[in-house]
Amino acid sequence: MFNGLFGNPAYVTLERGLDACSMRSRLIANNIANVDTPNYKAQRLKFEELLVDKMKTEPPAGKLGLFQTDPRHLPGGMIGPEEIRTQQGIIYTDDSLTYRLDGNNVDVDHEMAEQAKNALQYATLTELIGRKYSLLRTVISEGKR
Repeated sequence: MFNGLFGNPAYVTLERGLDACSMRSRLIANNIANVDTPNYKAQRLKFEELLVDKMKTEPPAGKLGLFQTDPRHLPGGMIGPEEIRTQQGIIYTDDSLTYRLDGNNVDVDHEMAEQAKNALQYATLTELIGRKYSLLRTVISEGKR
């Protein structure tokens, strides 16, 4: 019974979105912590693009594809050699630009803007999931009358 309530695509998508925001926050914090580390390359999370692709190709059951919990696991899809597939998305190293002579490409201003954007996404997702729980609470309390 609970699997039917919390296993529907809306709950699963909101839960995965919260997980991705949490992972992205950790990656941004790690990037900022390594701002002075020579040859450090910023790490990013690819989630939204994967979610859109999965929602287009997956059956309406709302089940998302395989994920890696360890780099030694076989991936559920094709990814690059420097990417790690997780339940939250694909973690990859952004080596497109280098801002400094020491090879580090972390821009603190960009990271802070990404953190603010991520915080807004997280707040929005928690508000949406809170509304879903509130609706469920209303249904339960009205059902016992």
